[in-house]
Amino acid sequence: MKLKVEIALAVCCALMLTQCAAFRQSELQSWKKSKESWNSSYSGQVRQDESGAPLREGRQPAPPAKKPAGQKQPQKNKSKKEATTATAQQQPPQPQPSEALPGGIISEEMWDELFPNRLGRQAGSNRSDFYSFGAFMEACKHFPRFLHEGDEAQRRRELAAFLAHLAQETGGFRYLEQITVTRSYSVANKDYPPVDGKEYHGRGPMQLSYNYNYGQFSNAYFGDKNVLLNNPELLVTDSVVSFGSAIWFWMTGQPPKPSCHDVMTGGWEPGDMDVEANRLPGFGLTLNIINASQCGKESEHAQKRYDLYDKYCKYFGTTKGDSCECTKQVPYGKKWL
Repeated sequence: MKLKVEIALAVCCALMLTQCAAFRQSELQSWKKSKESWNSSYSGQVRQDESGAPLREGRQPAPPAKKPAGQKQPQKNKSKKEATTATAQQQPPQPQPSEALPGGIISEEMWDELFPNRLGRQAGSNRSDFYSFGAFMEACKHFPRFLHEGDEAQRRRELAAFLAHLAQETGGFRYLEQITVTRSYSVANKDYPPVDGKEYHGRGPMQLSYNYNYGQFSNAYFGDKNVLLNNPELLVTDSVVSFGSAIWFWMTGQPPKPSCHDVMTGGWEPGDMDVEANRLPGFGLTLNIINASQCGKESEHAQKRYDLYDKYCKYFGTTKGDSCECTKQVPYGKKWL
């Protein structure tokens, strides 16, 4: 009996050993397969990604190239209407023609119509078209707020006001600089000191004057006040810079004076002292800012500006607005007598 039991135990042990060995072999084979799979993906063995470039340890395959933004994979069974819509969405929006023009208001054709006798375009002239529409356009790029603030009526009035002053200052863009010069327009100024031998009389479409104005514009435009303090003549040799000086003066407030731009586009409100002095928003105040000596009285020169402003407002299809004259305004720098 005892022998039978021992034999049975021996048989059971043998069977168990056989099963353990089989299980061990199965585990080993599984581990080898896993190792081979792991090595093929991340080991130092050279592989290739989709483009054929070699990959080495630590580098993952490059992701598939992305389609350019706005493009979609073509889909089957799309209707003709859907396909047309999808194609239209892929193309970038085309700017309207007016967006390429200053404020979307004036074109080169209109410019030529308004200023047919400007410098360089008179019959028999051998000079270049200094006050060209292209030069004006290029200068506008330096001042993105110019003609792009306020509602449409305000923008049209602003352009009418701006051109009225420039046309009066230059005789319809026929003159580059002040005709009668009796002084150098050099004044003591610690920030923008005049340079010996240089004159800062009126030059360009706004007839920029005085060394402190030349210096401020030079600093704003070139980032260096000395460019124009040393070379004020640049305003009569570089047409883009010349137009830039006019736009800069128009856009820049010099307290207590606001900027002409803010006056014409609703960006300035008069204070109590301004109201008392009758300095209210409108074309009249822009003349007070540019040439206060023509305000507070009847002036033939001022009347020419009023007439030009009226003409250009009609040309650009807008109304003149309020406070179009400065006859009853207190000139800046003066008090009522």
